[in-house]
Amino acid sequence: MKSMKVKDVMDKKPILAEIPGTREDVLRIFGKYEVSGVPVVRAGTKQFAGIVTRSDIFKNPEENQLAMIINRNPITISPDASLKRAAKIFYEKRIHGIPVVKGKNLVGVISPTNILRVIAEKKNDIVENYLSPVFIPIYQDTPLPVVMKIFRLTHASALPVLNENGDLAGIVADGDLFTFSHLHEKVDKSNLGLGEDEDIWTWEGIRDVMRLYYETSKIELPPVPVKEVMVKDVITAYIKSKLSDTARKMLENNVDQLPVIDENDDIVGMIYDVDIMKAFL
Repeated sequence: MKSMKVKDVMDKKPILAEIPGTREDVLRIFGKYEVSGVPVVRAGTKQFAGIVTRSDIFKNPEENQLAMIINRNPITISPDASLKRAAKIFYEKRIHGIPVVKGKNLVGVISPTNILRVIAEKKNDIVENYLSPVFIPIYQDTPLPVVMKIFRLTHASALPVLNENGDLAGIVADGDLFTFSHLHEKVDKSNLGLGEDEDIWTWEGIRDVMRLYYETSKIELPPVPVKEVMVKDVITAYIKSKLSDTARKMLENNVDQLPVIDENDDIVGMIYDVDIMKAFL
């Protein structure tokens, strides 16, 4: 398993942004493909220029030109590097994508998901040894503005939600804060930089764009309790489960994190895809 290389599992046709381009171009990509970051190349070529993430846009809310927003010196990796090296970067840096660069050209992208597929087949360790250092439960009546503040301060991507008895009642991801129909109705499509010829995307498909719009426009969220937007049918991992089964569960449900429960169904932690990368180290 450890002899495999990045080029053996990487995505060879990743979603891209191009320069020259605009902030709106990137918002469209983020919303349409439900991603939070993409590599950037020079238009008409494969020449790697950098990456752009939601964080980069948050840091430059008034800038419209993509060339002024992108991170030009991100972590990259060679297609001939070992999977162990990629896993080490994911685990230590807690990032979810590394551009794969050969010479000056982008040849692919590797993500924890690519490595999870390998672990799902071959690793028999248990979840208990891979609990995340990021574990931030919140109470179900916490107002949404406070939840957003917690996301900003902790950089967590998901928060388990507890009821009045301290039991797991749900989970909320950062994008879930904008699934209210009344918020949907209030925002004019043109405010998001979407052209009239755009396909009609599902609400799920544009929620990241909505989040970006609200973040950069400084519009306040309503003081609604998080229980109104949390996912109540929570997929969990058992603390004594095989790591391979947990990796497979993440892949099958298209999630990058799971709350971890014990034999009494009490929540004891979280496990993220980047935590599982430790299995390669």
